[in-house]
Amino acid sequence: MKILRPTLLLILLAAVLFGCRKDQLFTDSPSARLEFSVDSILFDTVFTTVGTVTKRFTARNRNSDGVRVNIALEGGSPSPFRINVDGSSGLSFSDVEIPGGDSIYIFVEATLGPGGSNTPFVIEDHILFNTNGNEQRVTLNAWGQNAHFYRPDTYVQGFPAFSYIAGGYDSSGNQICETVHWTNDKPYVIFGYAVVDSCCTLIIDPGVRVYFHGGGGLWVYRGGNIQANGTYDEHITFQGDRLEAEYADLPGQWDRIWINDGPNNNEFKHVDIKNALVGIQPQSWIGTPGQPTSANWLVLNNVSIRNCSAAGILSENYRIKSTNLLVENCGQYCVALTGGGKYDFNHSTIANYWSYDVRQEPAFIMTNTFSDLYGATHVRDVEASSFRNGIIYGNNGNEFQLAFDNQLSPDFLFKNFLFRTDQSTSDAGHFEQSTTYRNQSPGFVDASNGDFHLTENAYARNKGLDDFGTDPEAFNDLDNVVRAWDGVPDLGCYEFPP
Repeated sequence: MKILRPTLLLILLAAVLFGCRKDQLFTDSPSARLEFSVDSILFDTVFTTVGTVTKRFTARNRNSDGVRVNIALEGGSPSPFRINVDGSSGLSFSDVEIPGGDSIYIFVEATLGPGGSNTPFVIEDHILFNTNGNEQRVTLNAWGQNAHFYRPDTYVQGFPAFSYIAGGYDSSGNQICETVHWTNDKPYVIFGYAVVDSCCTLIIDPGVRVYFHGGGGLWVYRGGNIQANGTYDEHITFQGDRLEAEYADLPGQWDRIWINDGPNNNEFKHVDIKNALVGIQPQSWIGTPGQPTSANWLVLNNVSIRNCSAAGILSENYRIKSTNLLVENCGQYCVALTGGGKYDFNHSTIANYWSYDVRQEPAFIMTNTFSDLYGATHVRDVEASSFRNGIIYGNNGNEFQLAFDNQLSPDFLFKNFLFRTDQSTSDAGHFEQSTTYRNQSPGFVDASNGDFHLTENAYARNKGLDDFGTDPEAFNDLDNVVRAWDGVPDLGCYEFPP
């Protein structure tokens, strides 16, 4: 014990001295201030009731001594903002220690309540920092937007959770047949899948914006119908519901628009679809024995489909009619036409310069086979189809592929068309030889940045076919520029402007 006592005294003395030294490392000077990596945080156009992404900033202590800081969300618990200080969530934090020359992280999120208006509104709050009586603040701003919300309330084994936006069943179990009209008053935000049921129609007005929460989609079930008809001045938009700048061109934010066969043509005119897994998937109903080709058409006039992580158009046993179509930058195929079908494509630009990872698939593929619900392979007729005035190009060596089963003879013709391909196009029965162009750069303005307009000296200029008499939609291009103003139309969806 006599030997241990001096040692114990030394330990106690060191602890006292260390404690005094620790106190001396923190200043109580009123001149001590913090330095912030930002002076304000902005959440741009947030849908009410939908949480934002998490943003962060740092508070740095440039003093040589440490400081103790009181931090609080000025709006308190009613505030739509939430903060987290160095891993701890709350409304206020006392005596947060920041050593000399060090910093802490502050994380911020927001969920806005309804603003009582159909137009955007602004919410503001502040995070207060009190250092030895010296008060500083960082401003929090959020631009809010009310919306129509659809959340899943129906669960069927084998299918994604969904809600009926048109149709469904009444309290007695009777099917509801109706026409639903989406007007351009507020955006439409979809969680899960939104279903247009059989015997129902969804009409979407010009200017309507449809946003999908992660994994969501739109399903026009067999016997249903959709009419999404925008204008040159008021496009209809389908995209993910994250509106922050970092999500503007991020693929795979939502699932797809899935369309089965219906009683009439399904129409998309002046529509922009972007950042999905699959942009649009027209497919005759997989549960129908034999799964025949659709009786009616999917019409895609003046439509752009961008940045899909799998495919822009993934068709199976469907008829598609399109004028002024842009499909660009997809992780696998831009356009995949499979099984049976009938196609009428005029003035299309199919351009794949995908840059997120290595892509093996061509921008365009057409086959006459498909696999049914049980994995069996079937062969279907490709009926009299026309592809004209188009461009299929990209950054791979081969962007065009035909893969047919010889049991049936597909009927199609490409003319006035530019390809990037190593596949033969010498079959005059399927390629008009005098107007088939191979492996010549189209002359895009800036393909690597998604600008597929044509330059003044572009190879694709003045190589088109004037068929406005049979297709009045082609008189103007995707930007409403009059075609053939210099005598001959250009290839692709864009005409070089006068």
